Amino acid sequence: MRREDWYRLTVNNSKVLLLSWSRVDVYETDGRFVRSFGEETLKCAWDITAVNDGRIMVVEMRGSCVHIFSEDGDYLGSFELQGRCVSPIIAFHQASEHVVIAGTEKSRTGPDLLRVELFTKDGEFVRSTQSPQIPEVGIYITRGMTVTKNGRIAVLLGEFDCNYKSKVLVI
Repeated sequence: MRREDWYRLTVNNSKVLLLSWSRVDVYETDGRFVRSFGEETLKCAWDITAVNDGRIMVVEMRGSCVHIFSEDGDYLGSFELQGRCVSPIIAFHQASEHVVIAGTEKSRTGPDLLRVELFTKDGEFVRSTQSPQIPEVGIYITRGMTVTKNGRIAVLLGEFDCNYKSKVLVI
C-alpha cells in the first residue's frame, strides 16, 4: 500500500478499493497499484461500497451525501441523505439493487436513534426507518454493516467512548 491512512475497503470487479478521507486508491488483487480518484470531490469520506454495475459509492462523514464514481474513477454525481446521521455507513444489496445507509441520529426526546435509509442504485430515495439505540450503555456509533442475501440488515454499533463495547442490531 502506498499510504497508511486507509480505514475502509471494498472489492469491485476483482479490484481492491481502499478509502481514505479524501481519495480512493485502486489495487489489483496481487497488490499492484492501479490508480487513485476522488481527490477533487471527497472532503471527509467515511465509507465505501461497490454496486453491481461497477459504480463505486462513497458516503461523507458530515456532508450527508453519497458520491458516485464510475469503475474508472470518473465522477458521476451525488445524492443527499434524508436524515442527518453521525458516521453513516453504506452497503449494497445485490438482489434488490438497493443502497443501504445506516447511521446514528440524535433524538430530542430519548436515546439516540439508528436511522436506516434505502435508495435505488441511481440515488432515488425509497424509504427509511428509525429504531432506538441500545440505551443501557453509552452512546453508540455505526462501525460496520452488511446486508444478507435475503435482505436482513446487520449493523455493528460501537460505543463512542473508550470502553470498546459493541452490539449488533439485525433489522
